[in-house]
Amino acid sequence: MTTSRSIPPFVSPEWLDSRLDDPELVVLDVRDADAYESGHVPGAVHAPMPHWIAEEGDLLVPLPSEPELRDAVGALGVTAESTAVVVGATTDAYALADSLTVADRLRYAGLSDVAVLDGGVDRWTDDGGRLEESSVQPTPVEYEGEFDEGAFLDKADLSDRLDSVALVDARQPDDYFGASQSPYTERPGHIPGATSLPAPWIWTEAGRVRSEAELAAMVEGVIGTNRTTAIVTYCGASPFSIAWRYVMRDLLGYEDVAVYRGAAEEWSGDPEAPMNRYCWE
Repeated sequence: MTTSRSIPPFVSPEWLDSRLDDPELVVLDVRDADAYESGHVPGAVHAPMPHWIAEEGDLLVPLPSEPELRDAVGALGVTAESTAVVVGATTDAYALADSLTVADRLRYAGLSDVAVLDGGVDRWTDDGGRLEESSVQPTPVEYEGEFDEGAFLDKADLSDRLDSVALVDARQPDDYFGASQSPYTERPGHIPGATSLPAPWIWTEAGRVRSEAELAAMVEGVIGTNRTTAIVTYCGASPFSIAWRYVMRDLLGYEDVAVYRGAAEEWSGDPEAPMNRYCWE
């Protein structure tokens, strides 16, 4: 289940600035406390990444339970009727992925109108947007959105579906190929059958989202043009795979995109789970 939207998935500073007085708008700044306090979009609520991660779990970035995420969304003053715009940093691909992760969390929780400010705070200031330093205290509400139950798969689910989905590895090519290994994986390489589609390719060097046509060409090149293809994304610990899911589903219109929540972190830790190395399939 994917809720429909009435705003684009990525918005410009001009778009955001023209709507700052909208009472239904909630701007969420996902940068760290120092960055937020040094200046943020007027009215933005501080909502850093730890706010969107479960307090307990065996994984590096554990997904909150539905009650936890419902409370987290409501604590920011977001209702099911809100328009949420996520604003983040552009320092590196991980910071860029944070913004898309939060946007995807909100979509998973059933919020229809979610967008990411393309280019983050840097583009906002470059375009003449003003900043404020005073913290914004949201009024907590009870969030009642309908969750997307098929958005995340566990290892057993993925194992059962390996032969029937287009599996995408969103890590850097060296990690996919097995020439390098991240410190939170037990074995190098990738899940058999996965195609390499690195999430850092979503953005330009300036931290801007690439054009829809270019992103579509990338995804179609490894998945195909059929927007009903069942797709599962994964990465090292989940943010890169979630970033691609947001782009594929919300920008490009692929209808069936799930994330393997355990990522390479969990899969590589199971000695019985197969891994391919030094190959591109």
